[in-house]
Amino acid sequence: MKRMISVFLALTMVLSLAACSSSGGSSSGSSTTAAATTAAAAAEEKKEEAPAAESEKIESPSEDLVMGTAGAGGTWYVLGSGIANLISKYTNINMTASSTNGTVENMRLVGAGRLDVGMVQPPADYDAVVGRDLFEGESYPNLRWMCGGHYSIGQIAVPADSDIKTIADLKGKRVAIGTVGSGVRHVVGYGLLQLGGLDLDDIEIISVNQDQGTEALQDGTADAAVYSGGILVSGLLNLSESMDVRILSVPEGSIEELEKTNPSLAAAMKYVTIPAGTYKNQAEDVTTSGFITAYTVSDKVSDEAVYAMIETIYQHYDELIEISTSGSEYTLEEGLASGCTITPHPGAVKWFADHGVTIEDPLK
Repeated sequence: MKRMISVFLALTMVLSLAACSSSGGSSSGSSTTAAATTAAAAAEEKKEEAPAAESEKIESPSEDLVMGTAGAGGTWYVLGSGIANLISKYTNINMTASSTNGTVENMRLVGAGRLDVGMVQPPADYDAVVGRDLFEGESYPNLRWMCGGHYSIGQIAVPADSDIKTIADLKGKRVAIGTVGSGVRHVVGYGLLQLGGLDLDDIEIISVNQDQGTEALQDGTADAAVYSGGILVSGLLNLSESMDVRILSVPEGSIEELEKTNPSLAAAMKYVTIPAGTYKNQAEDVTTSGFITAYTVSDKVSDEAVYAMIETIYQHYDELIEISTSGSEYTLEEGLASGCTITPHPGAVKWFADHGVTIEDPLK
C-alpha cells in the first residue's frame, strides 16, 4: 500500500512539473492580464464617478468674476480668498480674490465696474450709493447687497487710571481712531462714538493704524485707542500685558436709539459681550458693538451667479470654518442675512426667500 501511494505521489509531481514547463511565461502573462483587468475596472470606475462629481456642481452660469477683499494676510483677505476658491470649486463661476485697501476702495472699484464683488463694512456701501461722507461728490447707484458675513468687534481702550469712564467722556480727548478711508475710523470708530452721543468732530483725531494706536497709548500721546477685530485683538492683548487698561462699554439701548437718527449704521451693528478675563486684569464683562461685514455686488452680475455664490457659502459652511474661525458666523441664524443697508440684488432676494427669509429694500 505504501508503495502504491509513493508511486502516485511521484506521478503527481511529474505531471505538475510538466504543466509548469509547458506553460513557460504564461504564468507571467496571467498576472499581466489580471493587472490589466484590474486597471481597466478602476478606469471604468473613475468614469462612473466623474458624472457624480460633476453633479455636485451648483447650477450656475459660466462667468469670470473678481472679488475685492483687503490687505493680504488679514481676516478679510483670508476669508475672501477662501470663498472665491469655494465658488470656483463648486460652481461654473471662475472667481478670483484681489487684495485691496478694503471697504472704501472696494465700493469705488465695484461701482466703476473694475470689481464684481466687494467686501464692505456697512454703511459704507450706503454712503457710496447716496454720495455722502468719503463719497461726497460721487455716487455709485449700481451697488447691490448680496449677503452678510461675520462681525468685527469694536473696542475702545483707555489707561486704567484715566478719568474717561464712558464714551461720552471722550469729548475733546485725543483718540487714535484709524487712518483716513479705513473702516476702523469711518465705520467702527465713528459708530462707537455715535453710540456715546458723539461725532468725529467732538474728538481730537489721531490718524494712525491700530498698531500705532497701541504705541500712542503706551507713550501717552493718545488718551484712547479704537480697535477692530475679533473679541480678542492681538494689539489690545499686547497693550494689556504692558500696562493696565480699561475697555469702555457702550450705553444700554444705544443701538436702538441710533436707529432713530442713523438707521443705516444701526442696521449694521449688534451688541457683543467681551467676557471678563479676556484681557489681563479685566474683572468684568464689557458690552460693546459688533459691525457686520457684507458683500456688495454690481447690478450687472447675473441673478443666477449671485444665487449660486450664496448657495456655495451656505452649502459649504463647514469648509469655511476650516478657512477661518470667523466663518462660523456665515449662517442664517448669525450674519448671512444681516447688514442690508442698500438695495438687495434680485438674485439675493430670491435665495433668501427660498430659505424662508424676506430681505426688504431699505431704500424704498
